[in-house]
Amino acid sequence: MTATGVNIPSPLETNADDELRRMRARLEAEIATCQGLEKRLTQVQAAYSRFVPPQLLQLLGKESILDVDWGNQAEKKMTILFSDIRGFASMSERMSPQQCFDFINDYLSFMEPVVLAHGGFIDKYIGDSVMALFPARGDDALRGALGMLAELDQFNAQRSVRQNELPLENPERRSGSDVHIGIGMNSGLLMLGVIGGSNRMEVTVISDAVNLASRVETLTKTYQTPILITQHTLNSIRHSTDFSIRFIDRVRVRGKHLAQSIYEVFDADPAPLKAAKLVSRDTFEDALAHYHFRRMEDALTLFSDCLEHNPGDTPAAVYWQRCRQANRIHPGDAGETDSATHWRQEYLLDFPGLDEMHQVIFSHIVALSEALQHDSSSAAEQLAMKLLELTTEHFESEERMMEAHGYPQSPFAEHRQQHQKFREFLETLAAEIHDANTAPLRLAFRCQFLLLDWFISHISITDRHLQRYLIGRLTPDGSA
Repeated sequence: MTATGVNIPSPLETNADDELRRMRARLEAEIATCQGLEKRLTQVQAAYSRFVPPQLLQLLGKESILDVDWGNQAEKKMTILFSDIRGFASMSERMSPQQCFDFINDYLSFMEPVVLAHGGFIDKYIGDSVMALFPARGDDALRGALGMLAELDQFNAQRSVRQNELPLENPERRSGSDVHIGIGMNSGLLMLGVIGGSNRMEVTVISDAVNLASRVETLTKTYQTPILITQHTLNSIRHSTDFSIRFIDRVRVRGKHLAQSIYEVFDADPAPLKAAKLVSRDTFEDALAHYHFRRMEDALTLFSDCLEHNPGDTPAAVYWQRCRQANRIHPGDAGETDSATHWRQEYLLDFPGLDEMHQVIFSHIVALSEALQHDSSSAAEQLAMKLLELTTEHFESEERMMEAHGYPQSPFAEHRQQHQKFREFLETLAAEIHDANTAPLRLAFRCQFLLLDWFISHISITDRHLQRYLIGRLTPDGSA
């Protein structure tokens, strides 16, 4: 203290204060640096999530892209959705590169939120095409597809307003017409994982189920209908009666001998067209039964009836044209269908008990179809009841085997669900045979071209998966 009574800091106090200020400044700078790094890390993570969906990481059991490594994989049951813009190549010819990119991004900005809102996520964009995955039941995927078509109406409305504001000489204005898309869906087990080399990797899905979904999407062009789904997706829908669905055809993926049933979902059709399809659904199925059993004259008459009452029914028009050309086509080239009902060696799983039972069930389905074709109702009813007894016993035995050998939860749930759907289909078929209110040939069609297709597919895909698992669990001497 000075003589005037004023406190003057000592040199030691001054140095301590200066050091404290410097330490505080360094600490604040370090905090700011850490906050900047955290902000940058958050931005990088957000950027990565736009290229690698966080849902994929969650399904792999990873919290961050930093945790993902080459070879990470997981097996999941999903529904795969492919969508594609019709005639995009010709549309893009009338656009500049910038207009083309703007159009695609505008369109996709309508589609992505719908997929997310229904529990799915975009796996990849392939030009104007979208590949989306839905990890839950097929209901979500189907509602998502219908939502995409509803959003497409909004997209077309906005596009029309913008086009009308363009100069008359603008090429984009002359493109004019509404955008249309096709959507194909399939459900099944797939491998989700990381592929690539050490310097370039990708999280993706690999499965025959993906190939079939893509194939089904291309068929929407053939039938000129916006949504087609496979039998597998139909089976994964909890309440299929909530939707307007009808059988369309059987297809094969290139390189595969198995025929797969596909169905049209027409809830998004204009109200008059949808109502007419519902009214003619039985006639349409009768026509398909005659067509697939090669009774072309009767099929042509029935498809003509469908078109007379509903000229906008494009799948009926496709079949009508096929029937007209049938005499000029070799029977083996008529579409992707056949009426082969013979057990093949490739259906064998090399498990004698399973193979024996599969052959017994197979032969009973064939016999039931033949009894219905010959309108032998009494024999058909007895065969249907026997089939119910055989399949119930077999499925219960198979499920006990899966439990005993610790079959993984996801494929087990899928396997059990398929068993349940098969029983439900067979119970409905047996009831219709008993009631005798449905045309026998239509029931024979369901039996041979739906029930038998399903059973062969179940053996060749679902049971084959179980076989590979059991082989891996068994020791060389065959004991558990």
